[in-house]
Amino acid sequence: MPEEAFLQALPVRQREDLYSTGSPSLKTRKEQLLKLKTILLKHEEAFMEALHSDLGKPAFESFSSEIAVLLNEIDYVCRHLAKWMRPVRSRHLKMGYVETVNRNRHPHGSVLIIGSWNYPLQLSLMPAIGAIAAGNRCVIKPSEHAPATAGLLEEVMNAAFTPEQVTVVTGDARTASLLTSSRFDLIFFTGSGETGKLVAEQAAGQLTPVILELGGKNPCIIDEKGFSEAAIRDIVWGKFLNAGQTCIAPDTLFVHESIFEKTLNELSAVISAFYGDRPQTNGDYGRICTDAHFQKVLEFIRQGDVRHGGTHDRDDRFIAPTVVTDMDPGSPILEEEIFGPVLPVIPYTDLNTLLSSGMIQRDALTGYMFSKDKNGIQLFKDHMQSPTISVNQVIHHAASPHIAFGGKGRSGYGAYHGKTGFLAFSYEKTDYSAHHFIRFRGKFPPYSERNMKALKKLRKWLL
Repeated sequence: MPEEAFLQALPVRQREDLYSTGSPSLKTRKEQLLKLKTILLKHEEAFMEALHSDLGKPAFESFSSEIAVLLNEIDYVCRHLAKWMRPVRSRHLKMGYVETVNRNRHPHGSVLIIGSWNYPLQLSLMPAIGAIAAGNRCVIKPSEHAPATAGLLEEVMNAAFTPEQVTVVTGDARTASLLTSSRFDLIFFTGSGETGKLVAEQAAGQLTPVILELGGKNPCIIDEKGFSEAAIRDIVWGKFLNAGQTCIAPDTLFVHESIFEKTLNELSAVISAFYGDRPQTNGDYGRICTDAHFQKVLEFIRQGDVRHGGTHDRDDRFIAPTVVTDMDPGSPILEEEIFGPVLPVIPYTDLNTLLSSGMIQRDALTGYMFSKDKNGIQLFKDHMQSPTISVNQVIHHAASPHIAFGGKGRSGYGAYHGKTGFLAFSYEKTDYSAHHFIRFRGKFPPYSERNMKALKKLRKWLL
């Protein structure tokens, strides 16, 4: 079968199989989730090797930021799924009748999941957990820019699941385009804002709902009371995890002028303590995923004064953890998401002035602040439109199944993780019935002034 016909047939096959068998039972959904857990555990070493091949990820980061969070999500979902699936029933006394309302969550049908290259395992399978929990069938398209992980996913997933249940499709941007123009019931996309717009445009042609997980310039603020060695360690860890290729990494650091030089000195000290004087030879530090992205990140470095790092090796796709200052206003490094191991540090004098300056993207995926000032923290929270604000900590919120993960505006729309994921991948279906004990003819035409007066008096009984 030609590629185009095969890809377009996938959602049809999955949808027909779902309709013929009905919405999966709790037992079936949990069996599929536990099968996914078994895959992760059985092929743990192979996945870590693939992630190292694609991104130079150390085993610790591969397990903690990809495999462990998936295992935890599966455990959490399996523990609570019965409660989430339980119908919600209610009865209401109305004018002349009693209404009964049964609300149930139903799967959308066949769901397309397009993963990203920076966390190619987690961002392919985390949405699938929510989709399977909600009773859907899935087509997963991992990123072609992480070929080792994508190939392994295709091999182990397609061996464990039938194509009607879950199937992994590998390929390039053309494959992704063919999929997004097919008749799926829901599309979940993780990636850049520009590509997200294209996905949404293609999906609109089929009236397919879309969840977009994008990125943004996540601000991180340290006020005059927020400095500590522990704070700097957290920021350095969060920024340079996965060589900076994390959508919720602190993108730009704003530091009160009274602690500016002290912060720069501590940043250098912590980076050296983490990765040594020759980070290229350090096994705990990753690599840039593609040559094109390497060049883009390198251009950012050239837009400021390097205060730490700056070394690079194109052949190895290595860029050292880098701190830059003194960027010109309007420079791309101040306008675009960096998505790499380059941390711009900018001094500020007053929080109100900083927040009103337009330098902070209010609808970034997240925002960070290190402070002990409750008023300043509240001011920052009120200013930001991000769905999640983290105070005195970075990154950790994204690993919690208790917290919805998603964006707003330029950082995307829709959310998932935990119960939010179950809700995102299902829709509410209502069964409504009424038991009449009195039938009022006054609701039918011809209407009268008398009936209008009665209607106004009895209005509440209609709701």
